[in-house]
Amino acid sequence: MHFLKILMLSLFLCVPTILASEEMGGAYPAMTGLQTTNPAFQRNSVTMQPSYSEGVVDSNYLLGPGDYLDIMLENSYLSAKVYPDGSIIIEECGIVNVAGKTIAQAREEILKAVAKRYDPKYCFVQLAQMKKMIVNVMGAVPHVGQVFVEPQTRLTRLLKLVGDILPQGRDDDVRIIRGNDTIHVNCFKIYNEGDFASDIIMEPGDQIFVPFADMNNAITIILPNYRSAVSYVEGKTVSDYFERAGGNRIPNLGYQSVTIRKKDNSSESIPVSLADKVVPPLGAEIEYTMKPLLVYVGGAVAGVGRQQYDPSWHALDYISAAGVLTTTGSFDQVKVIRGDRETIYVNATRDPILPGDYIEIPKSTYERFKDFTLFVASLLTVVSSAFIIYVNYK
Repeated sequence: MHFLKILMLSLFLCVPTILASEEMGGAYPAMTGLQTTNPAFQRNSVTMQPSYSEGVVDSNYLLGPGDYLDIMLENSYLSAKVYPDGSIIIEECGIVNVAGKTIAQAREEILKAVAKRYDPKYCFVQLAQMKKMIVNVMGAVPHVGQVFVEPQTRLTRLLKLVGDILPQGRDDDVRIIRGNDTIHVNCFKIYNEGDFASDIIMEPGDQIFVPFADMNNAITIILPNYRSAVSYVEGKTVSDYFERAGGNRIPNLGYQSVTIRKKDNSSESIPVSLADKVVPPLGAEIEYTMKPLLVYVGGAVAGVGRQQYDPSWHALDYISAAGVLTTTGSFDQVKVIRGDRETIYVNATRDPILPGDYIEIPKSTYERFKDFTLFVASLLTVVSSAFIIYVNYK
């Protein structure tokens, strides 16, 4: 008895659906886009993936193949796809061409077409999904070729999709070929200076080309666990190359000095504070280190030890900072030990001092004579003592 009740209830629920299907002449199977509350006719979630756009879709947006429209027809709705020829099909209302029309223009045309069967007052048209675009990317990127992108995708987002610009690519001159026009975009300014106005929105058919830079005389940036090469640009400073290599996007470990190694195997060390003033030569290697640059001072000074390196200082500056003893020290023949124990005599006020130099302040003539006198007196004392012992022993 319980089974018969369930069977009768199921037949009762199916009768309205069967009658409705007969009234419409079995139109449901043929109307691929017509939607009801029946789950069997819900929109396909695979073909109708949501699109993401920046805010409200522009009123000047032109419909084309790949767009989807939601069309409300009194108590039902139709998800209509714009076919390659630019048309949509509305069951029992005909074909409407919407390609190249704005949403407002297409809405007007569709409402005219459905007025033969439905009351336009109870019909509505809206954009359900925007078409994806195809753009071409070539040049200094990891992945070249055609790329499908969402509508209103900006240039920087597109470059991220293809793996971003390679280190040997010119991020300051990305070219967008649009029809007969070529747009030059400086992505370096977008990334580092927030030039959002230059981050333009892609359009269907755009061709993006990222030129390769001349790397024959590239500048190499060396950081802890990171190495990159950027193209040489005349007049650019050490700080400029640091930014172009992406060093400002890496956690700063407390860099204190920069070593510039030139192609002739010579090198130069500068404090980080001067990185925005020094222009490196062609093909140089620039290494940022956390080791401070020091100069060592010894001899006739109050404070023997290390002094922070300053490229503008001379020997006299370091001697003054260490506290020279004017009564015992002398500025004549200041000695500097440099490199492999090489000893040179420098002018305390003119000659340059390099990181790692050891500056020795000699004693004054009076102090040297006094030391010699004390030495002779001590020697005579020892000799006389030895002589007295010898005589007494004899």
